[in-house]
Amino acid sequence: MASTMQRVDTSVIESVERIRAADPANMLDRIKDLGKQVRDAWAIARNAPLPPAYGDVRNVTLAGMGGSAIGGDFAAALLAEELKVPMAIHRDYGLPSFIGRDSLVICSSYSGNTEETLSSFGEAQRRGAKVLVLTTGGKLADLGRGAAFPVVTFSYKAQPRAALGYSLGLVLGCLVRLGFVRELGSDIDAALDDLARLEERVHEGARSNDAKRMATELYGRIIFAYGAGVMGVMARRTKGQWNENAKNWSAFDIMSELNHNAVVGFPHPQAARDALTVLFLRSDRDNARHKIRFDVTAELLDRVGVPHKTLRFSGQNMLSEVLQMVMFTDYVSFYLALLNGADPSEVKSIDYLKDRLAKS
Repeated sequence: MASTMQRVDTSVIESVERIRAADPANMLDRIKDLGKQVRDAWAIARNAPLPPAYGDVRNVTLAGMGGSAIGGDFAAALLAEELKVPMAIHRDYGLPSFIGRDSLVICSSYSGNTEETLSSFGEAQRRGAKVLVLTTGGKLADLGRGAAFPVVTFSYKAQPRAALGYSLGLVLGCLVRLGFVRELGSDIDAALDDLARLEERVHEGARSNDAKRMATELYGRIIFAYGAGVMGVMARRTKGQWNENAKNWSAFDIMSELNHNAVVGFPHPQAARDALTVLFLRSDRDNARHKIRFDVTAELLDRVGVPHKTLRFSGQNMLSEVLQMVMFTDYVSFYLALLNGADPSEVKSIDYLKDRLAKS
């Protein structure tokens, strides 16, 4: 780590009492619930009333924003080599032009009131697409039921980003139910077993805690998360958690694309080496060429003095690696929020944006 690393008073993350006092909305327990969320979502999806005709489509698009979209990103990446039809994620108003009557549009919104997703719902309905709604309620649930579309609901009080287990588990379960991919039950069981073992090492009371240590090391830094394949999605997730939980600047980039542009920008400005840390999110299952690229990219960072760290978790399958990485980085962003003197749950800037948009 660079010699300019800021010193920080770590007492706020050293005792369970201090941690709990600094977490009034209880983000900590939402992080702990990841495995429970996945298992609950899987059961909900397995019992959801999904019309068999929904499996007879030429493409699948998940429309959502933020924490409601990232589950779709992970599902599409995890199943990229197995899905029987193309799957895309749409983060915007409206829908791409290719979507029509032979398309399935999954509208995912935690609140059910996300205006971009409501826009996508309306466009999907207008084009005669098959529509599936995933939500806790709100306008989206009402519109879905009014149009006689299947509406799969869950009840879990949290910020949308803290309900990733639902947004991922529901999508995986629905894709299996509709015949787009093989049965995944054994994969989920194995992944959740691995996740439980990790949680024992990073919870707030653990004696030796790598998540607290990393949060302390990254305090005062702008994090650039780099990942490939499924871990490219993980890089996006990590960036978002640094922003929303820790109230911290962050960015992400994807391998191999970053090797065709980002690496050329490493030398300047000099302030970068004092401000940035690159976080490599790696997997033993990475493409062999990606593994080499990560190693060479680390060498290029070393040449210009920009610090970097690597995260990697062993797991029985790729889903296990993803869930472990999610839990670990969520804990790090949580502890970093406390070091920053921030409430890990509040999102005042987003609330301000929504209020301004509502008045426009």
